[in-house]
Parts: sequence; C-alpha cells; structure tokens
Amino acid sequence: MTENIKEIARVDCCVNAQELIHVHALLFELRVHFERDGDMPAGAFTAYETQPVRPTHIHRPKHEHEHAIDLLLEGLGQSVRTRPPPDHAPVS
Repeated sequence: MTENIKEIARVDCCVNAQELIHVHALLFELRVHFERDGDMPAGAFTAYETQPVRPTHIHRPKHEHEHAIDLLLEGLGQSVRTRPPPDHAPVS
C-alpha cells in the first residue's frame, strides 16, 4: 500500500513543490492522529524524527520533502499494520 502512495508522490512532472509540501503536511497530521489514538508501535517515526525537514520548512528542496514523506509513510505503514481492526458491525 505505501509503495503505491510513494509512487504517486514521486511523479516529478506532475507534483510541484507546493503540492508536495501540502502532502507532507497532511501526512504529518495523520501521524498526529495516530499518536493521539496511541495505536503506534514503538519507534514507528524515529527515522522521521531524526531528519530535519518538517512541513513548515517551505524553503527546503523538493527532494528533502520527498524523503520526509517516505519516512512518514514508513511510520504510518507500520502503525496501520499493527493497529487492531475497528469494532464496526458488518454492513448488511
């Protein structure tokens, strides 16, 4: 799943820097949501935390935001894989 999203984010001809920063910000917010829920494996975002680029760093090069997005996607992927399924009743 995360590989498909990474391929979308890497389409250089179609994604400009501003759009990439927006994707970075959205994924960062998703991370905050997972942290609030407490459903994250230990160290899921350690690699992201060690790199210096955040969504608010709008003057950083595009490739640095791409790398940050890759790291966020890895952490989100780990969180999704270890998250218990929702307690929703089946839809009939």
